[in-house]
Amino acid sequence: MTDHDTEIADDPRDPAQPPRAAALLGYAGVIPFVATAVIIFFLYPRDEAQIVLTYQIAYGAVILSFLGGIRWSLAMLFPEDEALLKRLALSVVPSIAAWAALFVPPIWGLVILIAAFWGQAGSDVRATRLHEAPQWYGGYRVRLSILVIGALVLSVLGIVLRS
Repeated sequence: MTDHDTEIADDPRDPAQPPRAAALLGYAGVIPFVATAVIIFFLYPRDEAQIVLTYQIAYGAVILSFLGGIRWSLAMLFPEDEALLKRLALSVVPSIAAWAALFVPPIWGLVILIAAFWGQAGSDVRATRLHEAPQWYGGYRVRLSILVIGALVLSVLGIVLRS
């Protein structure tokens, strides 16, 4: 048994659970989605809610781009092989979807974000199963995505119910 094997065997962390820092920061990142969704749901179509809706879509675009950046980084960990181009190409899809969400009417921006976060979560689960991401990453991303998508759906409901 090498020193590296001993380090892994002695690691008390659950490989299925994200590191504490990642969990805390990830869940803290959901707060703006929830806060803006509550404002939109209860105050739409007031001007304040429409401004907050713009902020929510912009924040969603930033976070989606960030998730694509994570996948770019993970792809770079693998040798240059025939799958690298595919991994890198897929990692830019979230940024393109996020950018598109900024240029359509807000309700459609929300729909694009919902679909993109859903697709990204599925892609992250697949990457975990293929050992292209840490063992904890897929489940963690699904849990965060459920919260984010729920907040975005609440915003859609607030708009649809008051339009």
